[in-house]
Amino acid sequence: MSSALPPELPGLDYVQPLGSGGYADVFLYEQQMPRMKVAVKVLKTEGLTQAIQQQFIDEANTMAQLADHPYIVQVFRSDTSDDGRPYLIMKYYPPPNLAQRARAARFSVEEVLRTGIQLSSAVETAHRAGVIHRDIKPANVLVSQYGSPGLTDFGIAGRGGALEELDDDIGVSIPWAPPEVLFGQSNGDARADVYSLSATLWQLLVGRSPFEVPGGDNSAYALMPRIRSNPPPTTGRADVPQSLERLLAQAMSKNPLARPASAIEFARSLQAIEQDERFSRTAIVVLDELGHSGDSGASHADSPDRTQLRANSGSGSGGGPRPVPGAPPPPLGQPVIGGQLSGGRTIGGTGPVPIAEGVAARATGGPPPPTVSGPRPSQRSAPRPGHAGPPQASGPRPPQASGPRPTQSPGPQPPPSTRRRWVPVAAVAAAVVVLAGVIGTTIAVTGDGGGEQTTGGTSGSTGDGSFGATVPTADLKQEGSSAVFVMSVDGYEDGDKYFVRMAPERGDLDRATAYGVQQIADGTGTFSQEFGTADQLCGQAQARRGEEPDEVRTPWSDVKCVDKE
Repeated sequence: MSSALPPELPGLDYVQPLGSGGYADVFLYEQQMPRMKVAVKVLKTEGLTQAIQQQFIDEANTMAQLADHPYIVQVFRSDTSDDGRPYLIMKYYPPPNLAQRARAARFSVEEVLRTGIQLSSAVETAHRAGVIHRDIKPANVLVSQYGSPGLTDFGIAGRGGALEELDDDIGVSIPWAPPEVLFGQSNGDARADVYSLSATLWQLLVGRSPFEVPGGDNSAYALMPRIRSNPPPTTGRADVPQSLERLLAQAMSKNPLARPASAIEFARSLQAIEQDERFSRTAIVVLDELGHSGDSGASHADSPDRTQLRANSGSGSGGGPRPVPGAPPPPLGQPVIGGQLSGGRTIGGTGPVPIAEGVAARATGGPPPPTVSGPRPSQRSAPRPGHAGPPQASGPRPPQASGPRPTQSPGPQPPPSTRRRWVPVAAVAAAVVVLAGVIGTTIAVTGDGGGEQTTGGTSGSTGDGSFGATVPTADLKQEGSSAVFVMSVDGYEDGDKYFVRMAPERGDLDRATAYGVQQIADGTGTFSQEFGTADQLCGQAQARRGEEPDEVRTPWSDVKCVDKE
């Protein structure tokens, strides 16, 4: 029997074919009860091997494990037809998919950012479940009737790793695959999926895969050398911001360590561009460690998470720092995937995070002035602050939003006493002592009373705070098409971490994403970043010790820049 014919399936009525791939056909069926359309993926009988059958079973189990995510195609059930063909029943998404849409028309920048964040949410969810997709491309992203993307085709998904080998029956999609996977150096990991995500978004902006040459030879043999050697091209669109061009080029870096370390880090960088462009914010949809919906990324006292649902803005007290109006966004992007993803590569987990970045700052008065002891001057009845009421006979009161009442009002005054004259003097002296203590503490933390203040209380194993006051030394030089950043810090101990932020201009560093450095040997960290289209790269390094909430951070190093030769 030809596998092109749809099988007879219990409870389902065949409608029409939807598509065909290398090992499977997809058909549209209508389920009888409850009545709805479903997509059914059926394995072909020609060339069917045990490896392909196992791959199909793994795909069904993987998609079922992730089916609750709003941006992953839902699987209903899997079985084998009477003629012996395995099949998979899935939620139906009407055409076109993203590849078909991209061929017909270019996507707007806002839509690409939104789609990228939503897909990154799905990929991050898979990674946290220990699943690497390994075949992210526009054709594997379906679109629901309401415009939401649905990631599908987990057929070659797995736990990945450089030590594993792909079976001969299992392939990858060359135009969107990273060079380390194409040339056998890795079987795919989180950073490989980030590369494919970036290549997918690039295609939505341009209409073709990144290394495809219009009118040229785009066979596999022609594409693979380009993917290995050529820098990621720009989109060539004037409406695409440079920040997005840089992020896509970075995520498609030849060096996996130069890419965003995780899908959620990539999503946060896309969110930052959304904010810069004044687009509507797209939420990152992942589960935190408690199983709550929301972004469970890294949380720092000076880095409020911008991916959360907004908290109740009532008058209740907040549990964390409030954002400073007008301040630049804090460094983003610590790795957040917990557990071993692939090939023995382990990324440290993170603790629980707040569900929102905080309630908007409210106007508040300054600290209340010292009050005078002794009997209160007599006052006539007057409305309390914050309550409406007519002016009282005692005369107008100074307008106050909150705080103590005026210390003087019409009426008889008590006789002055020596004790009352000394109280204000004592209060002022106490305030001076407190202020001096605050200034001293600030100097102890920052090392000089100026510059960037570090977070954390004590210095973990050092105990005297000296680590948090030490400025790392750093050097930046060009090696080939990359800028290589080398850093060290006095007092480095095993377990300490380095973070780097890089940008084409000095003035962009405060808004640049901070990336964790994974190459550390004998206390010296090395980080590589490709120039891409930039003529210059600047960078700073920071060392960190411990974990939240007791993490200690050094100040950022002096800015180093290198020109591309």
